[in-house]
Amino acid sequence: MMGTLIHCLECNAIMHMTEWDLLPHYAWDEEEIREVEQDDRKAFLHSHRDHIKEKLTPLTPPISDKPYTEPVKTCYFEATNGTKRFVIKKWRTKIDDPFTYEIIDGSIELTNGTVQAQTEAIKKQLQAEHAPFSTEKKIPFFIQAIHEEVETLDPENLEVSAEGKTPLVSYCQLRSNCVDRILTRCQDNFNQHELNMLRDFINRHNEYDGVMTAVATKKFTIKRRDQQGISPHAVRAALRSVMPLP
Repeated sequence: MMGTLIHCLECNAIMHMTEWDLLPHYAWDEEEIREVEQDDRKAFLHSHRDHIKEKLTPLTPPISDKPYTEPVKTCYFEATNGTKRFVIKKWRTKIDDPFTYEIIDGSIELTNGTVQAQTEAIKKQLQAEHAPFSTEKKIPFFIQAIHEEVETLDPENLEVSAEGKTPLVSYCQLRSNCVDRILTRCQDNFNQHELNMLRDFINRHNEYDGVMTAVATKKFTIKRRDQQGISPHAVRAALRSVMPLP
């Protein structure tokens, strides 16, 4: 997320300044489209002209469990005012509503979730390519070998080859040693010619979001700072540094 946000400290209102702020809006009026001049940035600054404001700089891309293409969703990103880092919540309830922003005193924590093989997609792709063994009972052995290998993968060490539909989903390439182990597991059920075909199949579909890539899913939480963890003594000491106390 690029750009700058303006935060009114007195109203706690936030505006995201973008190149679209000065563009006109369009409305349907008497069976024709009418152009309406608008300056969203000027309107915000005028409304808060006598208030104390600060600039906020986004530090992380927005994160959400909803697809990138979903226009109505809640997402979170971290930002800073130059001295402090915090989370900003961004949402809207209708597609034609402006975004609403809220500052949260905390941080975004990402954790690794699951890593899964695209088993159903692999079966369909094998059948679509009319693999010589696709109609036999050998496919389950190949699928099981992939499943067993993917179960052993460490999410921290995966190489992302493509992003999924949400920021929490990634497609990850299987490394060459993973491919070797999969084929080793298949040796008792496939002849050498079939093993060569399986290797070719894996290599052809092990890029970007191909069916042989593993799907890694992450989770995120918003960790709020514990305001109750500050002792009264610490609060009074901090206040004495900026103002006299009785």
